[in-house]
Amino acid sequence: MLNKQLIAESFRASADTYDEHATVQKEISRQLISLLQGCDRIDYSRVLEIGCCTGILTNLLVGKQKIETMYLNDIVPEFCTVTGERVAQWVDRVETLPGDIEKCGLPGNLGLVLSSATFQWIADLPALFNKIHRALQAEGYLIFSIFGPGTMEEISTLTGRSLPYKNREQLLAMLQDNFDIDILQEESRRIYFPNVRAVLRHIRQTGVGGIRRTKWLPGRFKEFEQQYHSRFATEMGLPVTYVSTFVVAKKRTHRNG
Repeated sequence: MLNKQLIAESFRASADTYDEHATVQKEISRQLISLLQGCDRIDYSRVLEIGCCTGILTNLLVGKQKIETMYLNDIVPEFCTVTGERVAQWVDRVETLPGDIEKCGLPGNLGLVLSSATFQWIADLPALFNKIHRALQAEGYLIFSIFGPGTMEEISTLTGRSLPYKNREQLLAMLQDNFDIDILQEESRRIYFPNVRAVLRHIRQTGVGGIRRTKWLPGRFKEFEQQYHSRFATEMGLPVTYVSTFVVAKKRTHRNG
């Protein structure tokens, strides 16, 4: 079971360091905007972003598109406020939807629902996709990235802890009844660190360690450090892998059959 309180606490603790250290998330956000610009006839009058965090994707979006009403959601309420203030001058109207998106009511008649590297934290993803489908206007778009199997495989291999990541086949099965899938593509990125302490610092500074609280006793840390080096060390340093699936989906107004 996902501990939503721990997830929120982990991201809240990274508020001052996230923008600087979330290099992979920045690349993913830029790629989402590129995919967005390749879509035809998106209605930007009412846009919802799920998991806005500190506003990296939001800022890129409002720099490219004129949006009338921007709805911002994040499990950390302060992020909604900060991001709203960050982009308010480029948007006609900002509305915040703070809290767990699985429990939030969604505004209707949305032209676009956008999310970057957030849906891996959702407990019941099919239910959320259904809720988004109902909130979208006819032929509205759902465009998102989600971390998938292989993400942080170095750490999960050594600790046995991992999120229940969804692969592309599982995502397709969840979406295909309600959406026409224009794009479903997977990409892998790897970043490198000089030592294990830097790896763990990266996880803390980006808030992505909200699976379980870990107290590193000296003996356990030394064992983890030795195993990380022996199994994964490269000439470039110690890797951390991120695997992302990118999805561009258009609401289907009538189900097949």
